[in-house]
Amino acid sequence: MGKGIYVATSGSMAQLRQMEMLSNNLANARTTGFKADRMTFEETLANNASNPVSDRPGGPANNPERTQVGERNKHFVQPRGAPADMSNGSLVQTDNPLDIAITGNGMLKIETANGMRLTKGGQLVLGRDGVLMTNAGYPVLSDKGQRIVLPPDRIPDIDADGTIFTEDGEVARLGIATPDLSQALSKDPDGFFAVVPDGLASQDLQVMQGHLEESNASPVRMMLELIDVQRTFSALRQVITASGEMDSQAIRLARG
Repeated sequence: MGKGIYVATSGSMAQLRQMEMLSNNLANARTTGFKADRMTFEETLANNASNPVSDRPGGPANNPERTQVGERNKHFVQPRGAPADMSNGSLVQTDNPLDIAITGNGMLKIETANGMRLTKGGQLVLGRDGVLMTNAGYPVLSDKGQRIVLPPDRIPDIDADGTIFTEDGEVARLGIATPDLSQALSKDPDGFFAVVPDGLASQDLQVMQGHLEESNASPVRMMLELIDVQRTFSALRQVITASGEMDSQAIRLARG
C-alpha cells in the first residue's frame, strides 16, 4: 500500500481536529471575554523501527541512501495543540454596575469545582445570599482569596483598581491576576485559565465598571477558516479514495 494514503489520512485527521476547534470558537463568538483557540501543527517522521524492511539485507539499516529515501516518504501531520489567542476583544459599554471589563493583562479570579481559575468574562450577578458571581454561577474572589458578599439593596461602585464600595463604605477588592500573556496559558473545557504566577502588570490595566469585553473570536473570520478547512479536508479525502483505487488496481494486475 502506498505511503501517500497514510500521509493524507494524518492530514485529514488534523483537519477534523481543527474543524472542532473552529466550531467551538464560532459557538463562543458572543461569549463575554472568550479567547479563541488556535491550532498549530508540526511535521513528524514515522518510526523506521516499525518497518520490517529495515531488518532485511540491504534494508535502510544497511543502506544509508534507502534510509534517507524512506524518511522523506514518511512525513506526517501532527497537531501540537490549541493555544488561546490572548488578544483583547472589543469593549462595549453597558452601564450595568455589575458589568466589568479588565483592560491589559488583568484577569478575574473565580472559584470553581476545580479550584481557582482566571477569566476575562466580567458579566457579574448577585446570588440570593449576596455573593458576587459570574453569570454562569462561579463566585468571584477578592484579593484575599475570599468570596465577595455585597450588602442587600446597595448599588456598588468599582474603582479602576477593583476596589468595591457601597453607601456603607469599602466592601472588598476584586482578585485580579496579571499573568504573562505572551506565554501559553492552560485553558480548561469551561474556557477558564489555570492560575499562574503573576507577570508584570501592563500600564493600561484597569477595571472599567459598566463595560464588557467581547469575545475575540470573529464570526466572519471563523466561518471563512471553517470553509477553508472543509475544502482541504475534502481534497484529502479524494487523495485517500484515489490511493485506495490505485492499490486495488495494482493488486488486480499482480494477480493478473
